[in-house]
Amino acid sequence: MYYSNIIIMKTPYEYRAQAREALRNQWGDAAIASLIILFIAMIISTPSIITSLEGSDWGGSITTLLSVLVLPLQYAFYISLLDRVRTNETNIVNYTITYARQHAYANMRFLVAGLLIIILSSLLAVVTLGIGAIILSYAYSMVPYLLHDYPELTPREAMKISREMMRGQKWNLFVLDLTFIGWILLAICTAGVGMLFVQPYMLTARAAFYEDLKSEKLIEDTDEPTATTE
Repeated sequence: MYYSNIIIMKTPYEYRAQAREALRNQWGDAAIASLIILFIAMIISTPSIITSLEGSDWGGSITTLLSVLVLPLQYAFYISLLDRVRTNETNIVNYTITYARQHAYANMRFLVAGLLIIILSSLLAVVTLGIGAIILSYAYSMVPYLLHDYPELTPREAMKISREMMRGQKWNLFVLDLTFIGWILLAICTAGVGMLFVQPYMLTARAAFYEDLKSEKLIEDTDEPTATTE
């Protein structure tokens, strides 16, 4: 694959409209999937909370190790929303659970990529007071989707391609995220319950952004990959 310099992207509000269309009749399922992931994450964090109250520090290590268990679901959730953008037929809850269970290799590649990004972001955050880490997170924001679409890519290769894709596009994705501030504030007023709907909304808009960015910037030598189905 190589890269095109001709980029024609939609406005943030067009991506939000596309996300709403993709989530039509699936808002409840998207919220349920978010709730399942949140529930598992809360269970995983319990040892850390308990040991903190007891004045011990071993719970944090256990929580860190167990947090790996929630990553396959998080990754599958991203891909379910991407498939929803593409087909408008995916049942988000079923797809998320099925994908997490059946794609161990993809989950492992995502885990490795995630760990590499965390390490790089942590190092950069120390040097740049956090600003560099934010920029880096946008540079690597396309990694989950690339790992799904191109199973032959290693995590490092996916990270490299994501950097190339996001060259000149990090600000546009940041602005897209920024347009959700009002929804996030409203969700906070609902004791955070509203985030079960806002998070899928944001992630679906990001998936739509990836679809356009990929079609505009990546020109492949082979046929277009087919999205994985349930």
